Amino acid sequence: MALVVAPLSPVSAWADGSDDQTESSATSDTGNTNDDGSDADANSGDRPKQSLTIEQSTAVVTDTSGFHLKVMVANNSDKPMASGTLEVSTNALLTFISRADIQSWAEGTAPIPTPNEIGHVTVPAIPAGGTVTVNLDVASDRPALQVIETWGPKPLLMSYIVDGQILVNLTSFLTRSPDGLNTAQTPAMDLTVAMPLTSDNWQVNATAVNNLVTDNTGNSDSKQGTATSSGKAGAITNGKDEKGTTDSAGNTSGQLITLSEQDETAAQALNQALNRHRKLQVVADPVYLKASNINPDVAGVMQPADFDITTYSALDSGKSYAKAGVTDEQWSADQSQTLYASDEGENEQSAAKTSTYAWQGNAGWSMDALTKASEQGYSTVIADASFDSEQSDTVHTGTYVVNTDAGDVTVLKEQAELGELAQGQPTSKNANGEASDAGRLARLLAQSAFYQMEQPYTSRNLLMTFSRDSSAVWIDQVMGALEQASWLNLTDLETMAKAEPYSVSDTVNLDDSSKSQVSAARTALKQLAGSRGDIMRLAGAVLKHSVDSDDVSSMDISTLDPQALARQDAAATAASNGDPTSWVASLLAAHDSMALRALSGSQQTDTSQRMTVATRALADTLLGKVSITPSESVSVFSESAKMPVTVSNKLPYAVSVKVNSITDSMQIVTSRTTDIEIPANGEAQVSFTIRVSTSGSTVAHVSLADRNGQAFGNVQNTAITSVMRISDMSGFIIIGFAVLLGIVGLWRQFNRKKDPDE
Repeated sequence: MALVVAPLSPVSAWADGSDDQTESSATSDTGNTNDDGSDADANSGDRPKQSLTIEQSTAVVTDTSGFHLKVMVANNSDKPMASGTLEVSTNALLTFISRADIQSWAEGTAPIPTPNEIGHVTVPAIPAGGTVTVNLDVASDRPALQVIETWGPKPLLMSYIVDGQILVNLTSFLTRSPDGLNTAQTPAMDLTVAMPLTSDNWQVNATAVNNLVTDNTGNSDSKQGTATSSGKAGAITNGKDEKGTTDSAGNTSGQLITLSEQDETAAQALNQALNRHRKLQVVADPVYLKASNINPDVAGVMQPADFDITTYSALDSGKSYAKAGVTDEQWSADQSQTLYASDEGENEQSAAKTSTYAWQGNAGWSMDALTKASEQGYSTVIADASFDSEQSDTVHTGTYVVNTDAGDVTVLKEQAELGELAQGQPTSKNANGEASDAGRLARLLAQSAFYQMEQPYTSRNLLMTFSRDSSAVWIDQVMGALEQASWLNLTDLETMAKAEPYSVSDTVNLDDSSKSQVSAARTALKQLAGSRGDIMRLAGAVLKHSVDSDDVSSMDISTLDPQALARQDAAATAASNGDPTSWVASLLAAHDSMALRALSGSQQTDTSQRMTVATRALADTLLGKVSITPSESVSVFSESAKMPVTVSNKLPYAVSVKVNSITDSMQIVTSRTTDIEIPANGEAQVSFTIRVSTSGSTVAHVSLADRNGQAFGNVQNTAITSVMRISDMSGFIIIGFAVLLGIVGLWRQFNRKKDPDE
């Protein structure tokens, strides 16, 4: 099977294919050895660096497939390389007897000879810093393949030779299937392959958010999408058309939360790949399905928006999640089924037939997490290899049953090595042959064959999962190879869940070292609680007709579509003093949908950051719609004057707020606070009294506060200049008194007794 991957970084491997092989680094100037084991650099001076990377390899060799290998040879030095040869060899008689042996070979430390040459190909001269790619094709009837008479994983050694000297080696695997061999047929080992169909690349449509804030969502035209008959639309969407629709008035409305264009393209490619491989068990996020507009066959649905249940339990602070806008109802199994049914156009009764699986998040499945999952309706969960840290001599069925206070939970644990490889990770940093997709796939097939050969007559069902961001190309490659592996029987999740469990207990043996830090979740919760609190502050202490939490909670906003709410309320908001309850509910629904995505099980922290930034922007945009209009400076020519202040309200509902003013001077002051009401999409003006006792200048800082006295919005600075003039009786009295003092002074000067000497 041909596999194509991008060239990766240089790799290290053995320096010799003989019995006395020693480890060598392909990225180091030292450590290369000659055929006799001597130090090559000692003889030839500064040896250039070289590396080998597997770009394509036949993952499963059958009696008709032949063998194809494509290798990139890189010269990572500043000196050109002369032409050489790439030799490929194996050991046709070898059978790996332990997992340690197969891992040692992958890391280039096992002293295994490879006397059977499969073939060789000329490597042309390589310029400094350059690469060349060579291909080796061996037909199925060639003696090099015919000599392999036993099935299973075989060691594969690639040696780059120049002038008779091995410069670098790379170890990998060739897996011969039982097809066409005269060997006893053993039962196939059960393997369940699953993947979470979700995304962490959510984006917020700023225009749609602004339209929601200003209630500019158009009319209730059915083409724009409404809530379902049950009033539950779940994700923030605009029907099925993620790019938006245009109504008769020419208004365009789009989703509030969308996938990136790259994700939209990837979703379509994934859909095609999933349709080609029906054995792959797809556990879909119903929120992602709605946004991506794809409809693959699914084995079940997972928690909405890939909510991180394990971190939720690790934090043990349900109140913090509720303050952030994420309630238990939003990620329950019932909600997941309802959202899936809504997207598929099915009723809730048929939705209940859809299997639900809770996928592990960033922390491990603790007893508390399993109990919470069961309380939320998830009777089966998917776990990584950290769930049961005890290592057994041989692999076993990955089915566990844990007795919790909320009922029994079936845990399907992933097999460690197969899971790492399927998710694009090498089994070890020293397994250099696994630095590319082709190399990892070769190891994956070899590892699965080895597991079947460990206990060929023991019934076992292993689990392997793809990552959340596995590409369609990689899925095609892996599933295509697994479907050719006659030693494997691909089963479904339901079959694995019903298998004889490996363990039934009321405890969890969790590898604590696998738990992720939850500080990022704490930070996100704090930020989300702040932005949601500001929205509720606007609702309760800024809007003229206040809306409290009881008014909103009665609408069960966790199940509502904010755009549908806003559209249904658009006509009513034409009257500026309408009831804002529905509008506030739509704002909170938008916020809470972002919050749910910010707390997903993905390890991509930038997604959480994007969502928390978006919720903060939503709250700031709302409060920023009520603002002080900039004003010109004020000149004062008497003891008192008036300073007019205009407040603008761009919200669709009337507001009632406080306007505060304070100056930097003790001699020039203003009145402190005044209340004001501003109509929807309008302006209102208030006046502050200025009092002065001297000439001079200062600045008045004018700000807004809600009815509870908490400041918000912008601060307007207005310059005040005082120029005292005689414009009233008090001024004349002061002048008269000064004249009188002058006359008295002169009289004393002329009438006082003088000294004789003067």
